[in-house]
Amino acid sequence: MVHSRSLRWLVLLILVGVLGQPSVPPLPARAEPLFADPAFAARWEYVDRPVAAGVTERSWIWGPAPLSGALTERYQESPQRARLVQYFDKGRMELTRPAGDPSSPWYVTGGLLTRELVSGTIQLGDELFLNAGSGARIPIAGDPDNPFPTYADLATVVDRTQPDRTGQAATSWLTPEGWRERSEAASDPGVALVRYVSYTGPVGTPVGYNIPQVFWAFMTQPGLVWQDGAPTLVDPLFDWLFVLGYPIADPFWVQVRLRGEPTWVLVQPFERRILTYTPSNPPGWQVEMGNIGQHYWRWRYQLTPTVRVHPSAGYFGMQPGTRAVFASSSRLDETWLVSGPNRSFIAGSELVVREELRGSSRWITYWAVTENGIALCGWERFTRAGTFIETVVFWPALRLFGAGDLIEGTVRETSVTYLSTRVTAHTLALRVQVDEQTLVSTPYGVVPAWRLTVQSSDPPTLVLSYLNSTLWFSPNLGIIQWTTNQYAAQLREFTAPS
Repeated sequence: MVHSRSLRWLVLLILVGVLGQPSVPPLPARAEPLFADPAFAARWEYVDRPVAAGVTERSWIWGPAPLSGALTERYQESPQRARLVQYFDKGRMELTRPAGDPSSPWYVTGGLLTRELVSGTIQLGDELFLNAGSGARIPIAGDPDNPFPTYADLATVVDRTQPDRTGQAATSWLTPEGWRERSEAASDPGVALVRYVSYTGPVGTPVGYNIPQVFWAFMTQPGLVWQDGAPTLVDPLFDWLFVLGYPIADPFWVQVRLRGEPTWVLVQPFERRILTYTPSNPPGWQVEMGNIGQHYWRWRYQLTPTVRVHPSAGYFGMQPGTRAVFASSSRLDETWLVSGPNRSFIAGSELVVREELRGSSRWITYWAVTENGIALCGWERFTRAGTFIETVVFWPALRLFGAGDLIEGTVRETSVTYLSTRVTAHTLALRVQVDEQTLVSTPYGVVPAWRLTVQSSDPPTLVLSYLNSTLWFSPNLGIIQWTTNQYAAQLREFTAPS
């Protein structure tokens, strides 16, 4: 009797023998984006170049090409608190610790995208998470407009340990109304549960989940990789723990629209990816990894599209190199230092950075300056000694006003989602009313300015003081004065770059 693994090798060796040394066509010219790092390129080439070159037929591990260019995203433990990342259809590559050993299999890591999409938390550090409130309302399988199931719908499915059901079949069916049985699925030998994987779960207790034959075969398959300049047979094709992470639920059936037709799909979520089995697909494509890289990219950045710093930054007092000092009612000066552009707070966007030193706190605020005006994207707060306190991000950016809004009586109302590493996500409403244009006497001098009434739905403990104040804005100086019930500040010094 021939062992199953030996049989797999025998089949592959016969295939290679029949084909001889395959003539590998050059890869088609790829448009931008290019690979962000040679280590990323090597990861892709190893498993996906043979597919792209047409010397093997199987579903992608990463995708046909990078989905994004080189990006940096906030990560507390990385140099300058930002790490290099790149998105692909099937996942995200990360270079969190570039000083590490490039020969280590974990030098490049893959993001825990399933966990983030299901929970609605964005990982900003080993133990730091930005709370988005709820999971992503993006379908996990089928056509993009499928209403169910979305990642958010899996919140009640994942991280609920299951008993060992080896030898049984995957027949659970998840519907919008709850769980049902799809007993006829048991006739498919591919859905027989053949492996039970146990590990220490997220809260430190043992958990375990069952894996069906079709997924286990995919996870442990041999295949052709690109190695030393040629296609090479290896077994297994990839390290499933590195690519997928641990399973976080048992497999279950869903019925979705695929190319417009009702289709049965078996789904199993893992920490980094989601595996799907579509029996109606052609061989080689029945088991696939979901397009979780696409899904995550859309979820995290659809409300904060890429922007560049507009030449009007100086009009708002936000030209990099600007320094402003305010005398305050607390008798302690408040100093604002403008720098930038920063490209890692909102990956890919150029944001103006303003360091605001007040009292015992140091606020780093991030601003989008576009042809539409100025908007606050969020902030990071530290103690003066440098101890991190919190990160806040607005979805979308909190627009204050544009030059065209400075007309007496104009009112602008904005509503955004307030995401924080410290408090629950919630809606923040901002109302900006243009009251009048007047002359204002400050320690800096007498300057013409617009008086604005700014009202936030959040208490002063959650927002910057000038977001709940009467403030005066002067073109080419920016904010020159603001007052609240408990605080007042006036411009004393202003230095712009020459």
